[in-house]
Amino acid sequence: MTPSVVPTNCNLRNRICEMEKIQIINELYNSIYAALKANSDLKKYVTNIYDYLPKQVTIPYLRLRIVNYVNLHMLSNFATKVRFSCDIYTYHISSMLAAIKHASLVVKSISSETILESNCAINQHDEVLHSTINFDILIQGGSDEQITAEN
Repeated sequence: MTPSVVPTNCNLRNRICEMEKIQIINELYNSIYAALKANSDLKKYVTNIYDYLPKQVTIPYLRLRIVNYVNLHMLSNFATKVRFSCDIYTYHISSMLAAIKHASLVVKSISSETILESNCAINQHDEVLHSTINFDILIQGGSDEQITAEN
């Protein structure tokens, strides 16, 4: 076998670390999605909460997605910054603001990790208001690129 075919311990460890990161990100996404769906206050302002966008939607609704993740190396420590985004579509500004408030509270209450930043942008197309709330969440890792899930 040539050296390019045989994985080294370092490459194998990096692939395992990457799989662990993706698993932790997926678990955090599922936790946020379940908490949004279960929140009765949020359901007063949006009729549906999606993890994907179907062909036919009913406004008002909220969609959760993962925008990206970035590995951060800080001296001997390691962390991953994940950006989650909630798209909210409504007809009324009061419903929009209430949905933004409740979605933000849900994400902040269930995240055992540090929320670095959250921001929101609102725009309008015809009669439909659209807002995007971005949450940058820091998932702490240990030394030597080992990620640990905090439950």
